[in-house]
This record gives sequence, C-alpha cells and structure tokens, in this order.
Amino acid sequence: MRVYLLSTAVAPLGSGLGGGVEHMVVTAARQLDALGYRTPVIAPAGSVADVPELLALPGRLAPTAVTPVYDAPLPLEADAFLVAALRWLAERVHPDDVILNFSYDWLPLFASDFLPCPLGSLISMSALNRSLDLEIRRIAAHHPSRLAFLSTAQAASFSLTGPVRLIPPGLDLQRYRYNAHPRQSFCWLGRVAPEKGLEDAFAFAAHTALSVTVFGAMQDRAYWAELEQRYPAAPVHYGGFLHLPALAEAVGEFCALLMTPKWVEAFGIAGIEALACGTPVIAYRRGGVSDYVRDGETGWLVEPDDLAGLIAAAERIGQIRRADCRALVEQRYTLAHYGAALADWLRALATESTEATTWPLNHS
Repeated sequence: MRVYLLSTAVAPLGSGLGGGVEHMVVTAARQLDALGYRTPVIAPAGSVADVPELLALPGRLAPTAVTPVYDAPLPLEADAFLVAALRWLAERVHPDDVILNFSYDWLPLFASDFLPCPLGSLISMSALNRSLDLEIRRIAAHHPSRLAFLSTAQAASFSLTGPVRLIPPGLDLQRYRYNAHPRQSFCWLGRVAPEKGLEDAFAFAAHTALSVTVFGAMQDRAYWAELEQRYPAAPVHYGGFLHLPALAEAVGEFCALLMTPKWVEAFGIAGIEALACGTPVIAYRRGGVSDYVRDGETGWLVEPDDLAGLIAAAERIGQIRRADCRALVEQRYTLAHYGAALADWLRALATESTEATTWPLNHS
C-alpha cells in the first residue's frame, strides 16, 4: 500500500508559514515509513523536507488565513497547487492506495467522493467557513472514517453528531531537552501574524516589564512594526525562526510560554513543544490548548483576551512543576502515539466500503 500525504497548500514545506501542519506532514511520512508504508509527500514547489519521498508540484498557493467572514465564498483557481496535486493523484493512485490530506481546503474534501482510493482528511483548523463546515458535516454523516481532528475543542466547533477520531501531533522527545532551571523571562512561539494575537504578548511585557522573546516565521513585518510603535517600551525581542534542535534548546530556557491566539486554534503544537522542554504554558482558554494545559499542573488557562488574567497567571507560574509538563508529553504526545494513531486510521480507511462514484482511470 502506498500512502500519499497531501501537504498544506498555503506554503512550501520548510518555510514555517504552514505552522504545525508542516510538522505533522513530515513526522507522518517518517513514522509511516518506519511502519513499512511507502509515503510519497505531495507539496508545493519550493518545498524542502527530510522525508523518504517528496514530489513538489507548481501551482498557486492558498491564502494563509481563512477570511473572518463566515459566509464568504471560497476561491477556486484553475492553476492552484491543490488542483494540480489532485489531478496528479487521480491519474496515478490505485484502489489499494490511501491519500491522507493535511490541507484545510474544500477541494480535497469534495474530491474524496470521486477518487479511486480512500482519501482521509486530518482537519487542521476549527470551524471558520460555511462551505467548509457543510462539507465536513456531510462527510461526517456518511463517511466518518474519512475525517480526523486534532483536539476535542476543535472537533466540537463543527457541531458534529457521533464520535470523532482524534489524532494529535507527536514529538521526537530526543530532540527536546528538558530544562529544570529556566531564567525568569517568557517566550511566545508562532507565526508573526495578527490572528496569533502577538499584540497581547507585547501588552503583557509593557505592563509587567517582564521580557518576552518571540520565535517564529516573520510572516507580517508591517504587523510587527506596528506593535513596536504601539508598545515602544515593551521588552519584546525577536529570536528568529529556529529549527530543531535549536528551537527546543531556546524554549527550554524560559519560565513559561505565552499563547494568545485570536481564533479557536485547532491544537497549538507550540504548546506541547514547550511542555516537552519542561516549560509551562499560559494560554487563553480557546481551542485545542485545553486538551493539554491543565490548571496548576502544566500551566494556567485564562479567559480569552484577558490581559489581567495573563499577568495573574505569570505571578503563579512558580507553582508548576516542570517535570509534570514533560511527563504529560511523554504520556500522550510522542511520535509513537502519533504513528500508532495514523496506522489505526489507515486501517479504517482501507476497509471503508464506499458507494462513491469513481473516475475511470488507466493505471498502466
């Protein structure tokens, strides 16, 4: 069996602009390869990734953020990467192959009814668009094995009935060094973009005079410049876009990670990366972080957009045992957990009996 992994359509692998989805695609390819599957990764042109097999296809990239207007129509470009990728797959896959889709887009969801092999979608965002939500609900009602989600809060945002499959990401813990003795400053990890809520980390630093170091892809330089002008005295520093193991080494040095998203994030992989280093998480009670941030054990959850809550949680960060943070990741979020969950999903997809119409294809 070949397992084709369809990567995010918003950016090439290795750019950092695909966020945690990039990590999930690469680790899925490696874990499934180790389990004996052939795992070609289909990704946008310019992709660079340490995977067993990579095919980079040209095509227009998708927007990096879904429009905040729920009823807005979705663009469908004839020269889009996803169009090229699905056409390439339709011409080559066999009935005993499986496609795992990591791209949060309407087109692969719709195409799952017409391809000659099963296509499962690991949904990487919460409910944001009416057309996408309707398609996800349709598939959940008729072919639930084709869907997997990252967290309970994310799955709940789609108002589905019946059980759902959860496949959270996993980490290679050998690449995350545990640090029991951090310095008394904070970090923030993620794309520098408005939906990530970096302005709240700036406000936190300005009000407390506590240092905050930002790590992540500099997606929106104008946004960063605006924040520097708005909070000129805030001790916020840009630490760059780091790859492992340098990222883990850096994050482990801080007393806590701040997570301040302005939307319902599906999971927030930065949170478990911090916990793996022993670094507690202070996060808004919004989205997937609720699955792994346990009040008083691995960090503190505060009400969304509550600056006073962030400050109060920072004052209590010394109550968290850093060893408990690492232990949670060891118990739930390793590569072994991720690989086992993916393999179980593949078995479900491979045995699915579908009545979907398929395109006649020549497999010669």
